[in-house]
Amino acid sequence: MKDMKLSRRHALGLLGAVVLIRPQFAAAQDPTDPLTLIGKFYDTLLDCMKRGAELGFDGRYQLIEPVLNETFDVATMCKIAVGPEWTKMPGDKKSAVLVTFNKYMVTTYAARFKSFNNQQFKLGEAKPAGEGRSLVNTQLIRSNGEPIELNYLFRLNNNAWRVIDIYLAGAISQMAQMRSDFSKTVTDGGPDALIASLEQKILDLKKET
Repeated sequence: MKDMKLSRRHALGLLGAVVLIRPQFAAAQDPTDPLTLIGKFYDTLLDCMKRGAELGFDGRYQLIEPVLNETFDVATMCKIAVGPEWTKMPGDKKSAVLVTFNKYMVTTYAARFKSFNNQQFKLGEAKPAGEGRSLVNTQLIRSNGEPIELNYLFRLNNNAWRVIDIYLAGAISQMAQMRSDFSKTVTDGGPDALIASLEQKILDLKKET
């Protein structure tokens, strides 16, 4: 478990400073396919990084939010992260949790992608993952040349590809980690406790900026 946490920390740290390297065939791809969606998402993050100080947190947030929601299926990710307790929540509480979860996701990227230090982000291939799913392989190349995998699991739903999970260091499910983090809070305190916890996480992230 300690090694997994270290790998996750290394991967997230590397996300703070990357150069996007696209495959040569990317320009010919469908603008809504998984590989192209990730490329567009990281174009936005790179813009935020290069203009981080100029934009400030609010500016980065405003740039990232629409692209993140075009790339990620935030509603499905929220359900996965909350786990079985999701089905017990009334509709209004589900909506409130989803709004806060979305804010937390965007804040995470806006807080971390704030400066540019010339590391590299490499887009690999989009591979079929079964049952209307696709896995986009990417690598983060550290300044010492060490590659760290960061892969995105997409699902095709209503003719639209969207991310439903992210694998840090190539194998660590971010949604599984979130579910582990959220489990006790939501089981003991319900949706209101989870919302309060996410709001605190948002405040903590903004302090880093």
